[in-house]
Amino acid sequence: MSFHKTTLKTKTKVLSLDELYLSEENRAKLNQLIEEFNYQSALKEFDIPIDNKILLHGHTGCGKTATAHALGLALNKKVVVLNLGGFVSSRLGETGKNLSEVFRQASNDRAILFIDEFDFLGKIRDYNSEDSGEMQRLVNTFIQQIDNLSHHAILVCATNHLDIIDSALLRRFQLRLRYDLPNQVGLNDYYDSLLSKYPDHLNKIERVYGISYAEAKDLVLQQIKANIIQYEKNKKHLVFDYGMLEAINEKLENLGVSIENSKHEIEGFHKDYTVQHQAIAKKSTEDKIEGNLYEVLGDQLIKLDQLLSTNYKRVLSTTTSGKEAWVYISKY
Repeated sequence: MSFHKTTLKTKTKVLSLDELYLSEENRAKLNQLIEEFNYQSALKEFDIPIDNKILLHGHTGCGKTATAHALGLALNKKVVVLNLGGFVSSRLGETGKNLSEVFRQASNDRAILFIDEFDFLGKIRDYNSEDSGEMQRLVNTFIQQIDNLSHHAILVCATNHLDIIDSALLRRFQLRLRYDLPNQVGLNDYYDSLLSKYPDHLNKIERVYGISYAEAKDLVLQQIKANIIQYEKNKKHLVFDYGMLEAINEKLENLGVSIENSKHEIEGFHKDYTVQHQAIAKKSTEDKIEGNLYEVLGDQLIKLDQLLSTNYKRVLSTTTSGKEAWVYISKY
């Protein structure tokens, strides 16, 4: 069915359960679930069913989706993602048929079926009372499919609004894991983990509390990006000029760049006299061009790029005296 292409997807890059920030209670329940699947044959000897229907509920951005994918990684199972908000059709009868197909696929593949926005059923029920009969049939279809799910597959549903889910549906879940906003200690650990990958001169941020892990990650990335950009703006660069900057000398003065008076040489380039003030790279070290070095800041270098972008490209080279410098050479 064509809808599978847009509503079902498999996520490949995931965090392990050990990498997730979970409450001790949730971690213990998930580890128990994994062990039940690992020792499924031993439990079967005593006719004890495993828990394969899990409801994750609580604040958005606290790890519900990441948990479903981490379970797939831990159990080596494919994770099939179904966003209920984009799946439920205005023609509820068709939705029921499509839903049965999704559950059948998950059972056959022994996969994890992750249903996000599980509370969408309750929202439809509230907003479309005239379709209450069709809605109840859809809920009954859900109940039937949950009850018939293969014990080799796992159903994981996520919601931010537990209170609007039909009670008959809720009773089908053997495990319910609550995801709350992290406390200050938990967020500090998370901030430390995120910031540890960046050097000291970039990892200074203003920490905010009372937010989710997802919000904290967005906050860190925004501030780190701002730190990187500011660092690059203030970073000093050398630009080698062999005469091509003369045409924009007035603009250079406005940029506030400084120039070394001593002459320098760079090997591996020669001037193309068919095009005024353009150098072309050559492989032979016998080719040399002579010029001066300008010292510019990062934001000034960006402005130079903009001024020269029509005919020049910037490459990094080294002068014969050992100084690393940018050179603008012909694009052609």
